[in-house]
Amino acid sequence: MDFLESAAVLVPALTGLSMTVYNNDTDILDQFESQYCFSPQLQQIYTSEGLQCFFANGSERFIYEIFETLGSRLIVFQTGIRWVMMGPFVEDAWSDQRARLVLAQAEASETAVSSYKAYRCSLPICKKSDAVRIAFLIVEYTEGEGGRQVKEVYLDEKNMHHTLTFNDDYADASVINRRYALEDQLIEAVSRGNIRQVQRLTKEMDAVTFDIKFISDNIRDQLVSAAIWRTLVRMGAKQAGLSPVLIDSISQEYAQQMQHTASKAEIGRLIERMVECICEQIRAKNKEAYSLWVSRAIEYMSTNLSKSMTTQEIARAAGMGKPELVRRFRQETGMTVKQYLAKKRCEIAAELLGSSKTSVQEIAAYVGYTDNNYFSKVFKANFGVTPWDYRKTHITPE
Repeated sequence: MDFLESAAVLVPALTGLSMTVYNNDTDILDQFESQYCFSPQLQQIYTSEGLQCFFANGSERFIYEIFETLGSRLIVFQTGIRWVMMGPFVEDAWSDQRARLVLAQAEASETAVSSYKAYRCSLPICKKSDAVRIAFLIVEYTEGEGGRQVKEVYLDEKNMHHTLTFNDDYADASVINRRYALEDQLIEAVSRGNIRQVQRLTKEMDAVTFDIKFISDNIRDQLVSAAIWRTLVRMGAKQAGLSPVLIDSISQEYAQQMQHTASKAEIGRLIERMVECICEQIRAKNKEAYSLWVSRAIEYMSTNLSKSMTTQEIARAAGMGKPELVRRFRQETGMTVKQYLAKKRCEIAAELLGSSKTSVQEIAAYVGYTDNNYFSKVFKANFGVTPWDYRKTHITPE
């Protein structure tokens, strides 16, 4: 892979700016037209034929700044026998008023606004000065000189057509409807903890997302895409009845890791692990098959494990009276509320005793026991040994 080929990978990844290298392969220009030409009449420069004509008449002495009728920009320059196209891109965010003015000047109608918006918002926002600077750096590296001149090319093609047509890719509601339908299916699959179905839907959604071209390989765009995924997974987890605190803690754990990666592939792996973690929690919850009220009581205890709490307080959080909760809780779990709370506290304490050198007193306080002796009594009732004896036989060697 030579420098230009490497740059064609790195420039989009680092800046979001598309970079296409043309070496007399018309398939490349056909692909460019298919992806970036919204209207062949208004953007002839983005057609395969228009680009070939431009290259035939262009000069290697210039870096061209092309400004076309619909408001996008393209940087074009020649290095050796190859031509490089950087873009298209836009310099500002979408504006309804500005878009209508552009379409009116191009003699298009209001019916084109929605599809034009889909097209324009698929392009990255970039300052032309930044794009030109990158072009100069590429030329300097490949040719060892930076003496090119910048030449602005303004194209006004509104009078070069008879009947306007627009790229159907940006007006095809079936693609967008398909993506939304897949999102609904994904939420439902997550809510059931069905990891295999989630994986299958993920592949389908990746294909649909690529087709509508709204996320680039730029790491910033990938983080935005990951945030959308986390939202869909959270919706599924909430629909399954997982505790919002638990959902948020898992989501934030993986969001933090994603912020510290510079790889699209690694972000994908983190999304997979997050989905697996959420689905495991849902399957565990479904296996317990507790009623809504008992589930709420368990979630409240898990969330407030270290706090002192009464059965009355837990019943209130569950949304029912104390006598009814006591009856239901024992019926469904086989334990009293206090027994369940003690068991969960001791399980966490046991994990800490076996994996750290934290003092027994600190561990007892961490799980909600301020009295060491009482903690020891409760722990022995659950594990058959005192906390100190448990540590002797379970401590993990360093």
